[in-house]
Amino acid sequence: LFNFPPARIFMGDVGSAFLGFTFATLAVIGSNLDLGRLSFYIVPMLLFHFIFDTTFTFSRRLLRGEKVYLPHRTHLYQLLNRLGYSHRVVSFFYYAVTVAQGFAAFVSIGLPAERRLLVFIPFLVFNIVYARWVIGRAKAMQLI
Repeated sequence: LFNFPPARIFMGDVGSAFLGFTFATLAVIGSNLDLGRLSFYIVPMLLFHFIFDTTFTFSRRLLRGEKVYLPHRTHLYQLLNRLGYSHRVVSFFYYAVTVAQGFAAFVSIGLPAERRLLVFIPFLVFNIVYARWVIGRAKAMQLI
């Protein structure tokens, strides 16, 4: 992968915004195609780990009274790195979670809409446990 450590390019906020827009556009386009049971749910499910991290970090900073428009290093993946995990390990972890979520999203295509939630719930629980663990370790090491 081109951006795998050691990365040759830094995307920054502009690159991230572009990717977010692209993925959101693909989700909308995909939901309008007649591909059987493909739905708007698939792309967010595939990217849920990143969506959760962003939402969790933004909400946490907002509730703590921090200025959310200022730079920070408190995303869960950043805290993992600051806890001593290498960029490579953090990247592999996020790749593995994304692949698992992608597989679950793919499998759920054939399920009725009301059962897709059953596929989503374990990932929500996983992300909550993961966030609590990272925050707990970061507090114990006085990183936050």
